[in-house]
Amino acid sequence: MSGDSELPPKLRPDAQAVPAKPRPRPQDPVEQEFWRLCQDGRLHFQRCASCGTWRHLPRYMCARCGSPDFAWQPSSGKGTLFSWTVTHQALHPAFADEIPLVAAVVELEEGVRMASRLIECSPDALELDMPVELTFETLGDDFRLPVFQPAAPGDIAP
Repeated sequence: MSGDSELPPKLRPDAQAVPAKPRPRPQDPVEQEFWRLCQDGRLHFQRCASCGTWRHLPRYMCARCGSPDFAWQPSSGKGTLFSWTVTHQALHPAFADEIPLVAAVVELEEGVRMASRLIECSPDALELDMPVELTFETLGDDFRLPVFQPAAPGDIAP
């Protein structure tokens, strides 16, 4: 075989390209608003206008008092590691270079819990209640995905 065109299709260089990471594809308008607000580089959660309860995942009524009234409020972006799992197999080819990958549940200062990824942290360094802070991963040219990293030492409250 003298050229790439003679290779089986799966072995050709263009077939070996790593696909882009998938982006969230929300269908519901309230979920779309959550992702739209993330694009400004700030994390926002809904806060009930009647009882003040923060909520995530976005929804139309407060689980505490049933009120449909809410406002999007900015989060501090600070929290603690509530739970995690370390993934050793890429379930999508775009994540193959990031294995092992830490899938985490972060409890934010506002009281909501959010599933995300923990980056810049060795799996051996993971600890329950480890302080973490928000950062954003850029997907493609224009999409910001909220992820977390260990908090800088100066950002940890005593």
